[in-house]
Amino acid sequence: MDRKVKFIIAICCITAAILIAFVALFIPPQGIIDASVLWFTAQLFLFTAAVFGVNLSYNNFGNTGKRAKES
Repeated sequence: MDRKVKFIIAICCITAAILIAFVALFIPPQGIIDASVLWFTAQLFLFTAAVFGVNLSYNNFGNTGKRAKES
């Protein structure tokens, strides 16, 4: 994919994530953001990170040394 297209997609995702989280503050009940909104916002941020090439590994989270190498 072209670098410019990746950058535009990433900017759109970051903007959408911030906008969704901000709007959720004003939807009844005010001041409470539902877990599904937080989950969706986090997914948009993770997608943006993936577009820029950031690798995340949930399998090895918290594992150190020998245990991390085995999994």
